[in-house]
Amino acid sequence: METQLENKNKWIEKFLCLIIILCPILDCASFIFRNFFQTTISVSTIIRPIIPLCLLLYIFIKGNKKEKIILALIALAYIGYAAVHLLIYNGFHNGCAFGDLKLEMQYVFNFSFVMIYFIVFAFLFLKKDLATDKLYNSITIMATIYIASIVLAIIMGQSSYTYIETSTGYKGWIESGNSLSAILIMSLFIMLQRVREKKITILVIVAVAAYLITTIGTRTGLLGTFIAVGLYLLLEMFFSRNKKIIIAGLSLMTIAILVVVFAGSKTIQRRQQMNQSQYTIIDEATGEVGNMTGDMLRIKNKILNNTLEEGYMSEAQKQSVLDLHEYTKSVKLAGNDTRTQQLMYNLYLMKNQGSFTGIVFGNGYNNNEREMRMENELASLFLNFGLCGFILYACPILAVLVYAIIFGIKRRKDISLSYVMNVAALMLAIGLSWLSGYVLFATSSMTVIVVIATLLLMEIKKIKEKRD
Repeated sequence: METQLENKNKWIEKFLCLIIILCPILDCASFIFRNFFQTTISVSTIIRPIIPLCLLLYIFIKGNKKEKIILALIALAYIGYAAVHLLIYNGFHNGCAFGDLKLEMQYVFNFSFVMIYFIVFAFLFLKKDLATDKLYNSITIMATIYIASIVLAIIMGQSSYTYIETSTGYKGWIESGNSLSAILIMSLFIMLQRVREKKITILVIVAVAAYLITTIGTRTGLLGTFIAVGLYLLLEMFFSRNKKIIIAGLSLMTIAILVVVFAGSKTIQRRQQMNQSQYTIIDEATGEVGNMTGDMLRIKNKILNNTLEEGYMSEAQKQSVLDLHEYTKSVKLAGNDTRTQQLMYNLYLMKNQGSFTGIVFGNGYNNNEREMRMENELASLFLNFGLCGFILYACPILAVLVYAIIFGIKRRKDISLSYVMNVAALMLAIGLSWLSGYVLFATSSMTVIVVIATLLLMEIKKIKEKRD
């Protein structure tokens, strides 16, 4: 009987690890499929929802009565929210909307499925006490596949650019450079914990990953790499005082800094291009350098001239554009600082709509003009998906992070290097969702976040059991 249970647990472990390993394969397949057939639907659109639903069904069938009731209530909460949100989305929909009901539904379902992943991983690993070393191995394999796909795409001359308009940065066959940067950085936090094993393969993968992240061309990648490696070195000094690892790490950091400073990096190129491009945005009404994006300046001028197409924007949206213009002028904002514009526009929109249901259930992520769809995901989950959406989609991960920090402070004598690295990785993930985007809204990066949260919960459980 015990052998059967062990075999069943091993099967579950392998299946959960397969979900992680499949992320880069599905991402590449999705990118190639969408670009070849020019469609928003891909293979992963169908496969990704099926996997978590099957796992949730397995837990429901095998669970006791109490667990079944809890799962049923959770499912009802997510289904109920989705139905109300999409109904409200339809009510706010108009001509400037970036996407239709189907696209908004895709976002809502993706969030829900990722939360199912979190429930499944946390439940199975905590209840069945599965081995976490398999998660570390899976992340390493996943990162290796991402790295191999980028290198292969570059060698074949088929790599897509991170920033198409300036042909800057390489991201292989992956849709988003920011998402790829976030995935590799979070993986780096996990893989660095294995450097102590002194396996040459781990060291090579870490070194290649760190280099490739800088070639993607995002600030996320460059800063995240230095934070991950720098923090690891500090923790090694504090926890183990392993001189060989510290010297090797410091040497790598010094070489990396020299390469970036003297040879340049895609990130620095991108920053220079951004600084120059802000002066090319001209307000046609005044002939001066504009403080909003080109499209938003044109919309603003049409509103003021009363020439905006009928039904293109609601009155609340029009007023929000004018409010945004006044704000950007007063603070002399750069016209290409889209993230600040998106945040302020959506804040003004929430105020101008004055909708209670919109505040609670959201006014819709894809209901705005293309340039005003928020890249700041943490803010978007509240402003576009409402208070309920924020609670359902962001709070479970935030709760793990807050609890892990408080627990770590209370049990600081019991925590390890891995614990601190995982807390830092989760903090960085939340920070990136605010600063760069394409973290919480990307299924693969959210899968890595789920793994980190699960590792933290497992470490907390072990510390508690050890103390007891």
